[in-house]
Amino acid sequence: MAHVGEDMLILTVHVDDCIFTGTSQKLITQYKEKINSCYALTDLGPVHWLLGIKVIRDRAACTISLSQVSYIDAILARFGLTGVKPYSTPMIPNIVYSKDDSPSTREEEARMSKHPLPARL
Repeated sequence: MAHVGEDMLILTVHVDDCIFTGTSQKLITQYKEKINSCYALTDLGPVHWLLGIKVIRDRAACTISLSQVSYIDAILARFGLTGVKPYSTPMIPNIVYSKDDSPSTREEEARMSKHPLPARL
């Protein structure tokens, strides 16, 4: 994060993905040009996806929403739960887990790694 006069610029970087944001479009453009003079950048426009997270920006309402629906769908597919119906409480109410609920053999580990539900169900 940098302050230039009254303006603020934020640059986030993860491996080869980066996002510029700030209070001044002119300042963002200047810094993009500065960095692009040293490193080749590809400007993909406003952010829609970042690290598997969908970014939904509503300028009129001044909101930004983040969604991991793709990640959730992948987890459901991994555990064979793509056809399940939504449930308001997706866990057993008032259950207390302990170390005894953990797998104790390789066979139990293999079985439990394929199913997210506890063995006692």
